Amino acid sequence: MAKAIGDDINCRKGFGFTKVRSDYGEGVVSVTVVSDDISVIIIDATFKKDFEVQLLGDSKKTIDFVFCLEGSIHHRFGAGTSYKPINFRQNTIINRGENSRSVIKIPSNVPLKISLISYRPNYDKLQSEDLYDLRLSAFNILTKVYAEENHFYSGRVCFRTSNFVSDMMKYGSQNPADILFKEAAILNTMASQIDRHDKDLSSGHDKAPIKLYEVDRILALETFINDNLTESLTLSRLELVSGLNPSKLQAGFKYLYGKTVSHYVTEKRLEKAAKLIYESDLNVSELVYSVGFTSRSYFSKIFKNHFGVLPSKCIANPELLAIN
Repeated sequence: MAKAIGDDINCRKGFGFTKVRSDYGEGVVSVTVVSDDISVIIIDATFKKDFEVQLLGDSKKTIDFVFCLEGSIHHRFGAGTSYKPINFRQNTIINRGENSRSVIKIPSNVPLKISLISYRPNYDKLQSEDLYDLRLSAFNILTKVYAEENHFYSGRVCFRTSNFVSDMMKYGSQNPADILFKEAAILNTMASQIDRHDKDLSSGHDKAPIKLYEVDRILALETFINDNLTESLTLSRLELVSGLNPSKLQAGFKYLYGKTVSHYVTEKRLEKAAKLIYESDLNVSELVYSVGFTSRSYFSKIFKNHFGVLPSKCIANPELLAIN
């Protein structure tokens, strides 16, 4: 892929990247090798032409964890003729059997941020009796759970995973801390996708309770909330702004963020308050009104419940927020 669409290929131990050639588009494609059984392709680019990426198998099965942080793509198995969509922030896990082939269709003129984590089980390690390695123990179970044959799972939108993928794309490989943060983000992404998959199957909630256009409305509402935290954000006002009825609005927030609308708004206000403590000289009373609360006592109570320390103490020593 890098040779076909990329410019010079830059490599260092465990990491490589190429800039997309101008005749193909703009952006970067990178590869990170975590171990002999885990590798990651990250696409952060916009392409001028549609094209296909073929993932070739060998004598080992492969489990691909695919996540579109931005944009969407399509997938088919090599022998198939029809594509299945992998939508924006939709949890997708693809099992490739031995000697099988996966085809990813990349669209043109769509900004893409995509992670593709491939896990190829090392059966020599997994079959040994020495499973004291914590990660190896987890993958030993994982390999037994997922099917041997081709299987495509596409479940719910998962915003927790999006946070880990964002971290994965943020960290480079310039220093030991960044390398370890990047590896942690990769493993967290896998864990989050597996967790969502297992919960979907056990609860039967593999189908979204809201339609894609309703997801778009809630994403737009999220931006509105973050831009207007100082204002009155009543449920009735948010219903009016989003155009969604109360049940759809609550179902959407539970589905996307795992919390009610009011809980989400409160958390965002508290996060902004913590940021203001670091960046300003506001006292508690000024802080209360700067993030949309009206009661100082209520604000202090929920701030302590959330961060484990009173806002007045954080103002005197902002480093308490970092500790908690």
